[in-house]
Amino acid sequence: MTANYIIVQVIGLVLIITTFITPHSKKHSNVLLMILITNLLSCAQFYFADAKAGLFGLMVATVRSVVYWGYSSKNKKAPLLILLFFIIAQSLATIMGWVDWFSILTLALILNTFGQWQTNEKVLRLCLLISAIIMGIYCFYTSAYTGAINKFLQAISTAIALYRTKKLQKNMDE
Repeated sequence: MTANYIIVQVIGLVLIITTFITPHSKKHSNVLLMILITNLLSCAQFYFADAKAGLFGLMVATVRSVVYWGYSSKNKKAPLLILLFFIIAQSLATIMGWVDWFSILTLALILNTFGQWQTNEKVLRLCLLISAIIMGIYCFYTSAYTGAINKFLQAISTAIALYRTKKLQKNMDE
C-alpha cells in the first residue's frame, strides 16, 4: 500500500461525513456551500489517486460552486451565459484529463452544473443523484474506494432527501 493510496482512502472517509450533511440542508446557498467543501476534498482525493479527468473536472466544479454560491447568497440566479461557460469548461476538463474511456464518466459533472444553476431543489437533488452514481463508478475505477462508497452513500442520501421533499409536497397539497 502506498502513501497516496492511504491518503485517498482517508480523504474519502471525510467525504462520507459531508455526504450525509449536504442534501439535507434547507437553504439553497447552504447546499452549494457544502458542495464546495466536498468538491475541494474530492479534488485532493483525485489528485492523490492520479485521476486527471476527475481532478480537472472537480477543479472546474469547485470554481462553479464558488460562482453559483456567490449568486445564491445574493438571492440571484446565475445568468444563462455562466451556465454555458461552465458546461463548456467541464467538457474541456474531461478532454484535458482524458486517460481512457472511463474518463468520459466525468462528464456527469455537467449534471451538477445544470442542477446547481436551477433554483428548483428537486432538480438540483435529482442531478446530484444521477451524477453521484456515475462518479461513484469512476471513483471505483480509479481505486478511490472510499470515494466510491461516498458517492453511493451520497446517492442514497439524496434519494432520501428527494423522497422527503416529495412527501412534504404531497402533505402540503392535501
